Amino acid sequence: MKYFSEKNNSFIITILLATLIVVFRFITLPDNMFTWDVFGYYLYLPAEFIFHDISFSSVEWVKQLNEQYDCTATIYQLVLAPNGNIAIKYTMGLSFVYAPFFFIGYIIASITGFPVDGLSAPFQYSITIGGLIWIIAGLFIFRKVLLNYFSDKITSIILLIIVAGTNFFHLAAIDGTLLSHNILFTLFAILLWSTIIWHKKQKLKYAIIIGLTTGLITLIRPSAIVCVLIPLLWNVYDKNSLKEKLIIIKNNFSHLAILILCGLLVVSPQLIYWKLTTGQLFFNSYPNPGEGLDLFSPYTAKFLFSFRKGWFIYTPVMIFSIIGFYNLYKHNKKMFYPFLLFFIFSLWIISSWSCWWYAGGSFSARSMIPSYSVLAFPLGYFIKNILDKKRILKILFFTIIFLLLILNLFQSWQFNKGIIKKERMTREYYFAVFGKTTVDKNDEKFLLVERSVESTEQLENEERFSKSLLGFWNFEEKKYHDTISFSGNGSFKMNKLKNFSPTVNIKYKDLTENYYAWIRANVNVYIPENYSEAMPVLVITFQHKGKNYKYRTTTFEEDITKGQWNSLSLDYLTPEVRSKKDNLMVYIWHRGKSNIFIDDFEVDVFEE
Repeated sequence: MKYFSEKNNSFIITILLATLIVVFRFITLPDNMFTWDVFGYYLYLPAEFIFHDISFSSVEWVKQLNEQYDCTATIYQLVLAPNGNIAIKYTMGLSFVYAPFFFIGYIIASITGFPVDGLSAPFQYSITIGGLIWIIAGLFIFRKVLLNYFSDKITSIILLIIVAGTNFFHLAAIDGTLLSHNILFTLFAILLWSTIIWHKKQKLKYAIIIGLTTGLITLIRPSAIVCVLIPLLWNVYDKNSLKEKLIIIKNNFSHLAILILCGLLVVSPQLIYWKLTTGQLFFNSYPNPGEGLDLFSPYTAKFLFSFRKGWFIYTPVMIFSIIGFYNLYKHNKKMFYPFLLFFIFSLWIISSWSCWWYAGGSFSARSMIPSYSVLAFPLGYFIKNILDKKRILKILFFTIIFLLLILNLFQSWQFNKGIIKKERMTREYYFAVFGKTTVDKNDEKFLLVERSVESTEQLENEERFSKSLLGFWNFEEKKYHDTISFSGNGSFKMNKLKNFSPTVNIKYKDLTENYYAWIRANVNVYIPENYSEAMPVLVITFQHKGKNYKYRTTTFEEDITKGQWNSLSLDYLTPEVRSKKDNLMVYIWHRGKSNIFIDDFEVDVFEE
């Protein structure tokens, strides 16, 4: 019964936290766990082992699954490679994690008569249980790692803070059991444990674990390759310790070679898949120029402090961890530099992603969760320092911690109920709903504009906006005279020699100073009676370095009346621009060769 002695409270707390995660996961279990990004992570398995079409020679089976199970609004999880083939957008690391439970679901579905399609109930439950097993195992390994450096009491406090005081619990139990972040937390705990043990005993099996773990971490999230800094710099804090580390590596060079080989072995299936599918050994699967890493202009301040989804705003308890780096330096320099450098590089990369709020899929900054296994150490040394202080300081500190835990759990509930919005939060709205269990409709005016995933948009409540002219062409100049016209004396003739109209081309910074604007384009088009080619297209798009994103078009339906003037109109909400130097372009694209005519081409901007 030693696990239930007073010296093993951390074990009991780990069991309680794990139980709460499992209970809340099944209380809040949705109809489909394989939605949005998870659908993309998972696609490797049904594609290879059920539909035998990992190269996606046909995407009809993907569309049918999506239609039946409502996985995603658009099948953005598949991308077109330069050679014309289709590839999965995400790397296959999580499919490795899901695989054992996928095969269990496969067997159960085959026996019980459920559809063997990869998404029926046996697959849903089996892989969800698998995700929970990974998360719970991570907590126990994490506890084991902490006990190498902290007392059972401090370990218990750290466990409570990390699970209940951050977004860890919400993502594990409610909103992201099968996402990468909690799985990576477990892998980081394994990496820490194997790193600690290898440096104590220098046994080959621990080097193998380090190699396999870093390989799987990288295969799940390539940017997390910075995790190699942890074993690489472990115990290094000055010139002498660096020399000692180099001697250890020299004496165990075969360990290093096998470690690297194990890491490459894990990532090699991805490289083979890319080579066979795309023709490239390293494939950029994020072709949308509207998103990407902006390493030389990161969004770190917004990532940490924005009310939209700032980490310190919605997970304020972790401020103590950052302060605790000072205590870590004072008490354990051997792990200070690997942890500090890992945190700096990891934060830099994470906050350099153009969609720095990482869409709406989680409460607070979900991309920070894997780092919690590392940040627990400066937090632990900070707590250790507090426990050595006077009673009044200890009472004050733990009162603050208790209040922050309550705040985190309450705001997690608010997020789950839609009171805290997934992507549209502002400072004004945050304080308007702070501590509330319902939303006053009047407060919603403080939210960021609602963006639709649909291909068509419509400007409503025009009275809220001021209208300005961006461009107008009536083609009244003499060079356009003596042609057919909608109004006045001229129009613009388009054919195979002139397949693009005059164009609005303006940088976002010159378009508006606001967070967003609406664009409306109108044009009148004359289609001759004998015209039988492709219809012209009205185009509105943004460009980043000459490449289109949020590209929207409209054209005529089949019931167009030829031989007379017809109007085209398109409303367009500006996207989350990657850079204020990105340019808006509005134009008519004539896809045919025969003559058509346009007149009174007008483009307006609406600003709130």
